[in-house]
Amino acid sequence: MTDRAVALPRRALVGSAAGKALEALTLAALVLVVPRALGPADYGGFAVALAVATGIATATGIGGPALFARVLAPLDEVRRRDVARALALRVGRTRLLLLVALAAAAVVVAALLAEGDVGTLQIALVAAAALLGAAASLLSQLALGLERTVAWSLRYPLENGVIVAGALVLYPTVGLDGAIAAIALGAAAALALGIAGTRPAAPRRRARLAAPAGALRFARLQTAGGALTQTVHRGAAPACALAGAGAVATGHAAIAAGAALAITYAVAQTLSVALPGAVRADAHHRASAGAEAVLRRTAALCAAVVVPVCAVGAVAAEPLLAAALGESFRGAADALRITLLAAALAPLWALGNQLAALRGRPGASLAGAGAGAAAFAAVALVAVPADGAAGAASAMLAGVAAATAATFAALRARA
Repeated sequence: MTDRAVALPRRALVGSAAGKALEALTLAALVLVVPRALGPADYGGFAVALAVATGIATATGIGGPALFARVLAPLDEVRRRDVARALALRVGRTRLLLLVALAAAAVVVAALLAEGDVGTLQIALVAAAALLGAAASLLSQLALGLERTVAWSLRYPLENGVIVAGALVLYPTVGLDGAIAAIALGAAAALALGIAGTRPAAPRRRARLAAPAGALRFARLQTAGGALTQTVHRGAAPACALAGAGAVATGHAAIAAGAALAITYAVAQTLSVALPGAVRADAHHRASAGAEAVLRRTAALCAAVVVPVCAVGAVAAEPLLAAALGESFRGAADALRITLLAAALAPLWALGNQLAALRGRPGASLAGAGAGAAAFAAVALVAVPADGAAGAASAMLAGVAAATAATFAALRARA
């Protein structure tokens, strides 16, 4: 058959939009209520712990949505369950090895961050949160591959909500340790949801299936790209801490990066919901152009919402921060304006990665992620010591822009 028009997966997108709306409420609490309760200094420590834990968890699983969508979407329901189990077990083992390596590196970094101010308990809590979060990421992404979008869409609203509630309850009595413990509690809740959302997919018989040809290479490249991407997305607050910019600057960088990431991952997850249908159309109907058009239209819809929101947020950054968080956070305005520019690129960034997945070109995503991480590191080395939170935000913007441009360049290289 020739290429044909492929309809947008409206039901899945509507469900995803509802999940994103709920997630937006929990993210608002995470970036508005928690900083006000902890104050700039303690929020800086909390933000570094959150960035390290979620960065490790996401880095070890970020390739999952594309992997499971590409491999599972073309299969019938019975075959899909069997292959899902085989693939999840195989990928889970390799991701566990990566997780251990990243956690060990994080322990070393954490020990150096604040000249002895980072305690053993805090390191243990961050490691536990990373382990639980990595398992939750794998299961939620498996749910997406099985097109169980409810479990996928509710993962982050649940996790964020538990973190917010836990931090507000534990911080007044236990202090910063209690707030960091809430991160681990949120990851545990997300893992429970992942188990509940994917358990019915497990086959009754213990199928001994090999992973599909090419799937493990796809997974390895996606995982490597995901780890590099997290350097850009989660690196602002740790970069301030490592550069000795101070707890307040670290908190300001975390606020700015957190706002941008809320927008970025809302866009990325919306395009992820559209990917399984596009893969199935490409595989079953040879509708490559139509399948890609679905992703492009979804990205355009996201851009129509995201770009104006970022523009308004940038213009009103200072009064918004002062009204929402208090005068002590007004200094984060410059950093926020810069990271909102990065968030405005989210539809393009996400589109590039999803096109790479649809075409079976994970190397393009890896090339983009490598370019982004290199740009982030280069700018951060110069800008963070000089400009603190604004410098970290500039590094994030440089990383996102470089990653987006390099991904599309890699896709065009063999078009």
